[in-house]
Amino acid sequence: MEKKEFKRIIKEIGFPSQGRFAEQIGVKATTFTTYKIIPSHIKRITRLALLAKKNGVPLEEIKESLRIE
Repeated sequence: MEKKEFKRIIKEIGFPSQGRFAEQIGVKATTFTTYKIIPSHIKRITRLALLAKKNGVPLEEIKESLRIE
């Protein structure tokens, strides 16, 4: 997944920025700035979140389920 597609998906899910998304999945926001190609584990998370959004799962539920303790 190219970074451009990743940014588009993050916005489509409802996150205002990569930084906010990073916070929800327990990754430093600055980590995304170093990626040229998004790693497979992050791709899976974004695609699952997008699938949830497209199937009517509210953004708050998506955010809650992405939190990593």
